[in-house]
Amino acid sequence: MLLWMWGALALAAPGDVLRDPPDGWRDLAALIPDIALDLRYHTDANFTGRQLPGYGAAGAWLLDGPAQALALVQQDLELQGYKLVIYDAYRPKRATDAMVAWAYRSGHANFVTQGYISPVSFHNRGMAIDLSLVRLDGSTVDMGSEFDDLSPASHTAEAKGEALANRMLLKAAMEKHGWKNYWREWWHFSWPRAGTPERRDVPYACFELDELDWQAPVGWDKPGWIQPDDWGTAPCAPP
Repeated sequence: MLLWMWGALALAAPGDVLRDPPDGWRDLAALIPDIALDLRYHTDANFTGRQLPGYGAAGAWLLDGPAQALALVQQDLELQGYKLVIYDAYRPKRATDAMVAWAYRSGHANFVTQGYISPVSFHNRGMAIDLSLVRLDGSTVDMGSEFDDLSPASHTAEAKGEALANRMLLKAAMEKHGWKNYWREWWHFSWPRAGTPERRDVPYACFELDELDWQAPVGWDKPGWIQPDDWGTAPCAPP
């Protein structure tokens, strides 16, 4: 089965929709041209069932250091017949807040207390990434559970046979170049380096409010709150 790459499709939109990354950050699609993108929070194919705020355009950014390390991981994996598929990279702070709000209004506060949804994330700092493996032809690889399966089945060591071998292949490739796996999520890796930068809330789309202008909707963490169809409230700058 071949992987549908939501991100690759969305990136065909006009270039003035996706913002440029902040200074000192890198756009992974530009840095690693052969990388596969399946950017779930830009779509409704994620555990909340809706696009998250901050993801009005399909993008994947990281700080320069971890981005360069990820390029080396991709090079190593290609020699073994695989490449990386990115589910999420930098995550605007508003999206993390939206995940927590979803958990409380939907009766899943346990996902927060059990460590599956963190109110403070290295994703917000451009120092974490969610990813998996695909073969060079784009076909999927058995990882034993789906991305964002918020259950013990996603714990990195909780797999057998081919799935466990694939998880260990990904883990070894990432750790070789400085990344560290989160034991509860086989897909999640962070960049443990000193000098942690501030959390950012720059949205990927130019039509979403800037990080100092956006405010969380009143009551979005309460049962019955209905998410809008989109988060676009500001005009894009002229080309």
